[in-house]
Amino acid sequence: MPDSVINTSQVVHVSVPGSIMLLGEHSVLYSQPAVACAVDRYMRVQVEPLASRDVIVESALGPYCSHLDSLQDSVPHRFLVEILRRWQSTLACGLKISITSEFSHTVGLGSSAAVTVALVAALRAVCGLPLDQQEILRSSVEVVRAVQGRGSGTDLAASVFGGVIAFDADADALQVQRLSSELPIDLYYAGYKTPTTDVLARVAEERVQVPGVVDTLYRLMGDVSREAITAIKSDDLSQFGRCMNVYQGLMDALNVNDATLSAIVYGLRALPGVMGAKISGSGLGDCVCALGDTGAGLSGFERIPVSVSPVGVSVDVFPR
Repeated sequence: MPDSVINTSQVVHVSVPGSIMLLGEHSVLYSQPAVACAVDRYMRVQVEPLASRDVIVESALGPYCSHLDSLQDSVPHRFLVEILRRWQSTLACGLKISITSEFSHTVGLGSSAAVTVALVAALRAVCGLPLDQQEILRSSVEVVRAVQGRGSGTDLAASVFGGVIAFDADADALQVQRLSSELPIDLYYAGYKTPTTDVLARVAEERVQVPGVVDTLYRLMGDVSREAITAIKSDDLSQFGRCMNVYQGLMDALNVNDATLSAIVYGLRALPGVMGAKISGSGLGDCVCALGDTGAGLSGFERIPVSVSPVGVSVDVFPR
């Protein structure tokens, strides 16, 4: 990182869209492509330089106060703390960081990814660095993997670049391909969520028991994702919907489906305007994504109205 050049008379505002997985759950961790999109629910971060080296954070996850040179651990703010530790020798002063969100961290819209991208972009702007999407993605992936131990970075890529993307986590360059700026999608929430790390642990246990079978599922998931990428490029929504339905079957075979999610999936598929429906995310709760028009909606389940956000991370700098 370069030596810090902080203009203490400026305030940085960053806006980052949330994200959802469309295809590629689980298999993206095993060298298969994924498809995701940014959604029009935004995480916003404001960073204001301080005269001291204190760090003051205001967030829905609770306050955080520490000193830049001796940052205290905080489970709710673990991504933020990891980012600050990477920048503490570069920053010439402390910061006041205000975080607001248009979506809850309890719903799978990539809140951790969005706040990570937002803070990385904000600190780059505070230090006079340009808005470099690929560099923001690379830095954000490093942070998430340092905190969680693993993570494909697909949700990060969607939040950074916006729109509908294809993502190759196996590439050294973290390859992102923009596929579209729009897609008719809808989300329905199961009412509960199993932490992704817990789901991944259960799948890993299953893989130990039948490694050949699970590895074959990952390869099939990759084939479906590649077919879906081709369908989106061709603007063939019907084919993309078929891919969603097939991928859902593979998620079921991976044992990350349950009765509630199945009720939502099949309820949505029964609606005349829906072309496909599947779990969005790691499974065992959270959301189901529908492709198409759900009309009056699906009775008995919470609808989360979203649209594709055509823009990713954006940065504005204002005088204090």
